[in-house]
Amino acid sequence: MVVAAVGALEAFTEDLAITARDHHPPAMPPRPEWYSIAGPGGMVQTPSPTNLRKLFWSFFRYDPMADRDWQVRVSDSETGGTNTWRSGTARLSQKNAFAFLDTMVKVRHGFAHQDKEQLKVHSPGIAGQTAGGKISIHSHRATNAVSVLLQYAVLTAAGVARDLGCTGKCCARQFRWGTAMSQADWEEHLIGTHAGFLVRKTWKNPPLGLQ
Repeated sequence: MVVAAVGALEAFTEDLAITARDHHPPAMPPRPEWYSIAGPGGMVQTPSPTNLRKLFWSFFRYDPMADRDWQVRVSDSETGGTNTWRSGTARLSQKNAFAFLDTMVKVRHGFAHQDKEQLKVHSPGIAGQTAGGKISIHSHRATNAVSVLLQYAVLTAAGVARDLGCTGKCCARQFRWGTAMSQADWEEHLIGTHAGFLVRKTWKNPPLGLQ
């Protein structure tokens, strides 16, 4: 689940940046051969939070750091206890949200390339380590990977639109809740989050669970 979420994070970011660039010609950097959004030399083939910031700043002078604000499920052991079952939620913003994404990408890299250096990871809500030093991921962490992906998508799309001059009613016209989102259980992952609040306040046709 974590590996798939990182792949989707890369694909979504590339699609969002390409769409925004095509609708905002001044976004092209002065030396386009230095910057490629997608493809073999794409800037977010490794979608670390640092690379995500570089991409959006290079093209749009937009820094997504300030818009990182998501909620994740955590276990007692991640908040100082010993029980590994999830017991509550935690709100992560800016630096803590950065650490979550960074760890998520490192987990994916560790699994995909068997890179032992990438196994030294720990961040509440996404990964821990066993006594033997192996990555430990429980079911709530897999769920968090998908949930943060969706929260990231909502907040980043809104941030790019805002910084390109699409605000207020303009955003309400462009962002709408679709049937495919309901079928994919987006609503379940956004309830109680800042992204869910944004959908309820600014999107057209928000689902009942977010209203």
